Amino acid sequence: MNGLFDKWRAIKDKIKEIYKKQRYSPSWWGIFINPHFITRYCLYQEIRMLTKRIAVDGASRWLDVGCGERPYEHLFNVKEYIGIDVEQSGHPPDAKYCDMLYDGINIPFSTESFDGIVCTQVLEHVLHSEALLIEMARVLKPSGYLLLSAPFLWEEHEQPYDFTRFTRFGMMDLITRSGFEIVKHGQTAGYLGALAQMFSSYLYNAATRNSILWNTFLTALLCAPVQMMGLFLQKILPRNNNLYLDHIVLARKLY
Repeated sequence: MNGLFDKWRAIKDKIKEIYKKQRYSPSWWGIFINPHFITRYCLYQEIRMLTKRIAVDGASRWLDVGCGERPYEHLFNVKEYIGIDVEQSGHPPDAKYCDMLYDGINIPFSTESFDGIVCTQVLEHVLHSEALLIEMARVLKPSGYLLLSAPFLWEEHEQPYDFTRFTRFGMMDLITRSGFEIVKHGQTAGYLGALAQMFSSYLYNAATRNSILWNTFLTALLCAPVQMMGLFLQKILPRNNNLYLDHIVLARKLY
């Protein structure tokens, strides 16, 4: 009996390990274990493409604002990568791998300290997003890069620390008012991909249990087919970008 229990526990631990790897940077087969595959895959591909353009010199200094689990740090070939996060948020403390805590607005570094800043899926959790962006501009060197993502369409999450959603025009205005010029602005998933992702998330939330094995089975059986259909329809039908999941922005400090 103990042998069977140990094998069962080993299987669960292996599934947890696989899921963790597929959570933020999924491979194509991650669609079968990640109910949020579309949003995670699209974000990862866009961020990977942009980091190849701006963060490969091995000599620059970058800051990750609201770093959480630092899911994209491995994409940055830089000299120094520093993560900061707030003490109170919707993430448990053991899911924050930060070098320093801050108050959510005032970044605890001197002016022009960094060559670049990455801030992914953070602004929706900030009540005073313009003040934080102005602080990011302050600690950036002249012409330093900001790589930022934030949702347009997503369910409330990390309650009660979920405050804002951004349209394309609101996001562009916010960034330019904060001392940046926009180099590239993109939207992930598109209309049909976004709808498929939200339906997958609905199914998962409706039937999920406190069992990683059940949740994996649920994702493969229900969520994966929905997401695959959405991605297929997104490919063959006319594209409409008026509904999408996330903004992905590359900006440069103006002065």
